[in-house]
Parts: sequence; structure tokens; C-alpha cells
Amino acid sequence: MSEYDPSHDTHVEDHGGDQYQEPEHDYGTTIETHVHGATIYTTDADGDGHADEVAIDSDSDGIIDRAYEDTDHDGQLETLVVDSDDDGHADAVYADTNHDGRVDDVQLDRNEDGVVDVHAQDTNHDGVIDTVHVDRDFDGREDLRIVDSNEDGRPDVVVTDTDGDGVLDTAHYVDPHANPYASH
Repeated sequence: MSEYDPSHDTHVEDHGGDQYQEPEHDYGTTIETHVHGATIYTTDADGDGHADEVAIDSDSDGIIDRAYEDTDHDGQLETLVVDSDDDGHADAVYADTNHDGRVDDVQLDRNEDGVVDVHAQDTNHDGVIDTVHVDRDFDGREDLRIVDSNEDGRPDVVVTDTDGDGVLDTAHYVDPHANPYASH
């Protein structure tokens, strides 16, 4: 039913002969359930009848441990946010960015500073992670990249920032066939 459906009106004001009709708005709801000591919050923020988030507080301490989210508002919960140490901050995010049912984007905060330290991606959506970006020294800049360019499940290229300036500058070809500068 449209929000402009006259049968859905809740408020009428007289404006000198013309009638202004204020439509009823559904701004969403959150349903709280308790199951085996856990609290589960199901939220439909936009009121479309599909959950936008299902958040789980596994020990009912008020801190969400896992949250399944519909980040692109298509009606599917494609992203999982995890707080593994119960400190109230996300430690990992797992996402299915192309909606094939498989995780193809993983972000980790290993030192719990709120900045992603590892970002692993399945860039060609074949079900296997093929590119990993790593901030080894936790300065907020990528200093290691591992790439499986030929999709065999093993790293082919490792690129590092050898001088610590925030620019990846040295490529090591683990698989010599991945080296574009070598004759094959």
C-alpha cells in the first residue's frame, strides 16, 4: 500500500477549503527476543518488511557480539560484523559483495585500534581470496600486498614497502610466470 493512499491518512488540516492530508509513516521497528541467555535484536530501519540488521548479544551483557547487516538495502543480510573479544568494537567484517552466497571481502582489525589491518578480497568472485592487503606495523598504511594473479590458490606476487614511506615499492614474484618483466 502506498504511503499516499488516502485510506492510510492519519491527520487532516483545514487550509481554507483545501485539505492537507498527512500520510502515516512507518519508520521501522526493532524486535528484541531472548533465546538461551542471548538477546537478539532484529531491526527493520526503513519499514520495508525486511530486516536491515540482526544483532546478537550472545551473553546479554549489552554488547553486540555479531551483527548481520543488509548494507546495500536489497533485502539480504550480506555482511557479518564480529566483535570477538566483547569490547564493543568490531574486530572483523565479512561481506558477500556480489551476492553469490560466498564471502568475498574480509576486513580485520588485529590490534583493536579501530583501523583495518588486513583486507582480503576475492576480486574475481571465484570463491577464493586472491588479494590480501596488510598493515604489518599498524601505522594505518598498507606495507604488504599478496596477490594470486593466476587463480591457482597460491601467492604469485608479494609487494612490500621496504623503506616505510607508505608506498609499495618492491615486488617479489613467487611464481616466475607472474613476472611481466621476465621472458617466458
